Amino acid sequence: MVKLTAAATVSIPRIVIFALTLVYGLAGLFGRDPWKNEDSIGFGVMWNLHLGSWQDWLVPGLAGRDLSMGAPLPYWLGATFIDLFGSIIGDANAARLYSALCFFTSAIAIWYATYLLGRRQEVQPMSFALGGQPNTRDYGMTLADGALLIFLACIGLAQRSHETTPMMAHLMGLSIILYGTVRGLDKPWQGGAWTGLGLVILGLSSNWALTALIALAIGLAVLLCQVKLRFRWTLSSIAIAILGIGV
Repeated sequence: MVKLTAAATVSIPRIVIFALTLVYGLAGLFGRDPWKNEDSIGFGVMWNLHLGSWQDWLVPGLAGRDLSMGAPLPYWLGATFIDLFGSIIGDANAARLYSALCFFTSAIAIWYATYLLGRRQEVQPMSFALGGQPNTRDYGMTLADGALLIFLACIGLAQRSHETTPMMAHLMGLSIILYGTVRGLDKPWQGGAWTGLGLVILGLSSNWALTALIALAIGLAVLLCQVKLRFRWTLSSIAIAILGIGV
C-alpha cells in the first residue's frame, strides 16, 4: 500500500493546469495551411462536404474522386464547423476546430476518469496512526493532474492534435469510453451512457475491427474486474452504442 502524507499530494493550481492544457491545444492550430498529406486530405474532404450536397455527407470523399474516405464522423464535424465559422475565421481554421474539440474532450475525459479512480477507497494510501494522510479528493486530484501531464507529454500528440485527421476522433472516443467505464462503477446509468457514446464515436470514425476489439476488451474487463459493473451500465452502454451506430 502506498504511503503518502497530505503535504505530498498538494495539487497543481487549477489555473496552471488549465492554462497549460489550453496553450498546448491551441498553439499552432490556427493561422496556417495544412501541414502534410493526411492533414490536407482531411481538410479537403471536409471542404467538399461544406460545398457539396447531402449525398456527399452520406459517403464523404474528395471532389472528383469516386472513392469513399471511410468512417464519416470526423468529416461531418469538420464540415459542420466550416459551415458555422468558416465565414468568420476562414475555412481551414474552422475545420481545425474539430481537432480542438477532440483534444480538449479527450483531456477532460482522461482527467476525470483518473480523478474518479483516485477517489475510490480501494486505492487510497495507508492511513497513519496519528493522521496526516491525504483525503480522497486531494489524492484523486493529484493522480488526475499527473495523468493529464503524461497525456500532454506524449510526443505523437503534439503533431496529431493539430491535424484534421480521423485519429483525433479515435482518441476522443477511446477517452470517453475510459471515462464511462470508470463512471459506471458508482453511477451505472450515466457511465453506461458515456461508454455507449464513446463506442458510437469510435465506430463512426474508425473501422469496425477496431471498434469490435475495443468492445471485446471492455467486455473482458467487466468480466474479470473484482468490482463488478452493474447490469444497468451494460444495458445503457449497449443500447446507446447500437442506436447511435445504427442510426
